[in-house]
Amino acid sequence: MASIYRRKKGGCFYITYQARPGERHTVKGCKDRAATDALARKLEADAMLRREGIIDVRADQYAKAEARPLAVLDGEGKVIDGHLAEYHGALLAKGVTRDHADLVRTRANKVLLRAKARRISDMAPSAVQGAIAAVREEGLSLQTCNDTLRAIKQFSRWLWRDGRAREDVLAHLTGYNVALDRRHDRRSLTDEELARLIAAAEEGPAIINMAGRDRAILYRVAVGTGFRAKELRSLAPESFDLGADPPTVTVQAAYSKHRRRDVQPIRRDLADILRPWLEAKGQGGPVFGDMPAKTARMMREDLAAARRTWIDEARSPEARKERQDSHFLAYRDSAGRVADFHALRHTYISRLVRSGANVKVAQELARHSTPMLTLGRYAHVQLADQTRALDALPSIEAPRANVAALAATGT
Repeated sequence: MASIYRRKKGGCFYITYQARPGERHTVKGCKDRAATDALARKLEADAMLRREGIIDVRADQYAKAEARPLAVLDGEGKVIDGHLAEYHGALLAKGVTRDHADLVRTRANKVLLRAKARRISDMAPSAVQGAIAAVREEGLSLQTCNDTLRAIKQFSRWLWRDGRAREDVLAHLTGYNVALDRRHDRRSLTDEELARLIAAAEEGPAIINMAGRDRAILYRVAVGTGFRAKELRSLAPESFDLGADPPTVTVQAAYSKHRRRDVQPIRRDLADILRPWLEAKGQGGPVFGDMPAKTARMMREDLAAARRTWIDEARSPEARKERQDSHFLAYRDSAGRVADFHALRHTYISRLVRSGANVKVAQELARHSTPMLTLGRYAHVQLADQTRALDALPSIEAPRANVAALAATGT
């Protein structure tokens, strides 16, 4: 039997009832005793039906989830409560980096705001699709639109898998064809461009508080390992094992994109260059502690310096004019592709492929999950590479001894 009591005179009545054996719940009733009695009878009847399996417990879970808001924002528009806040916590608990979890939460919340979705039932596919279209109308790239759609779809899938929604209603939504709107495609540097970039950095002044010598080493390590900017920032003196066979550089799992400890082999000539530089650095702290946040700007200035030197080397006005019209060492080439800092990773992988490494080796060194990502997005083939491949094909000629016989038959 449920018990009904009043905590203070003139206040509301409270109901204590048994939900299941050994489990009692207390809920707030109202000031009217008769209405509270009716509510108590209803609670007891529902509890009995659940115990008998007549009422689906999941239906209660869905109802409770529906009653909660998707996102509660503070005065600055930040998500502080609701399903989206709990999804953010689930991402962190799974081991996702805070930066990535924050980015997914921000993108998903942007869609919820534009779709005016306050409850789970408001996340209709048409409303979400309209929100993504509105993001596109802001002038953002199709890749950004797809990233935003991916965030809200991940949230929808989590709601379903966590028992908060009956189904993943956004599962069928598809993204845009990003090949129709490439805005920040990267290119790989040629070997001569790379050598001139490193020389310009080594001889140049500090850029954004990073010395020229350190920038030159940074470029060498980036193109010698394929490490990303965040991974490079994490490197400490103990990350380098230059006496091993082969020499290696290690990124700890906390800084690796795939959350695993990566031991990357490097060339011995790179190890020989790094050895005296590391000795001068001493122990303690990241070796690239002065690496700026704006790596694209840093590299752009070094590219410009290297290009000016290359143009000044021209021996005639005609040659100088030809070099000025060229895209050699340019930040953006004739196809619109850029040579920012991440382009060094593209260069590393492209050089692996040009070296003749098989697909599996290139994938492992690139630390990619699939070979398609290695070859499709990161391996850039130059016209000269295509020409060398064609030249390596055997010629198709009939043996001289058979020419007369072929001619006689009219073949």
